Amino acid sequence: MPNAADRYQQLKLITLGEQLTEALRAKDWERVGQVDLHIRNCLAELATLESPSPELVRVKKQLRELYERVLPAYSDACEKLRQLLVSHVDYAEGRSAYLRTDLLQGEG
Repeated sequence: MPNAADRYQQLKLITLGEQLTEALRAKDWERVGQVDLHIRNCLAELATLESPSPELVRVKKQLRELYERVLPAYSDACEKLRQLLVSHVDYAEGRSAYLRTDLLQGEG
């Protein structure tokens, strides 16, 4: 049977996993980052435990499985943002070239 500290950590991880799932569904990447930071801190605390309970190990495994789904979604969102930024840069560079051309034609 898990002790009170294990049970607290277990509930904390479950809650953070639910928050991560909710943020992922909403595609709220800022919130995903915030929850990820809390999870990282919690896992750092768990690393100091000598022998976590089987229940706590199970919750950590579930959380790892959740991350296996989160990381590809986050990567896809980053790629879409990258493509959007490249598109804006390309547009700005094209516009700048047209403006320079107009200026050069106006000088002649």
